[in-house]
Amino acid sequence: MNQHNYKVSSPSHYDLGYKILHWLMAILIFLMFFAVEGFASITSIDEHMVMLIGHSSIGTVISILLIMRMSKRFIIKSKRPIHDLNQWQKNVSKVVHIALYFCMALIPLSGYLAARAHELPVKLFGTFNLSQTQVSGFDKTYFETLRLVHELGIKLIFILLTLHIGAVLYHKFIRKDQVLSAMTKNK
Repeated sequence: MNQHNYKVSSPSHYDLGYKILHWLMAILIFLMFFAVEGFASITSIDEHMVMLIGHSSIGTVISILLIMRMSKRFIIKSKRPIHDLNQWQKNVSKVVHIALYFCMALIPLSGYLAARAHELPVKLFGTFNLSQTQVSGFDKTYFETLRLVHELGIKLIFILLTLHIGAVLYHKFIRKDQVLSAMTKNK
């Protein structure tokens, strides 16, 4: 029996689906950072409702895109480039990416649950109410806990994204390798 050692090659770039999901989510998450300023400048209940509708709509879209992205990565297991990194860099990269996925799931979930606990509507683009069932009374401790989890998740994802962007800049300008181009350029 003749055995052949075939080298499994990895692509040099992410496929178009990965790129679209990555950059669309990056833009939407960046927009969500403006929600902090937006909520702080609210002067009326009507403005608060408009902010909540926009915030929950973008959060819902991010959640849908996250499900697609996680399916592509962990279920379908679409091929991804393998970069020439030291083992410690691979480990840190993996931890940061898993933590980013965790935060991208935790933040919208905790926000949704906090809105439900406070009996606030979660309306998708002002039309479809995602929280139509009645909550059995307001529990301030439960709401404050969920809100704290939501806020801590936002702070953590900000730190993680700073690390992620810092690593990209390191690869682009110091190592001068193809890490960034794998997510930006076509083959």
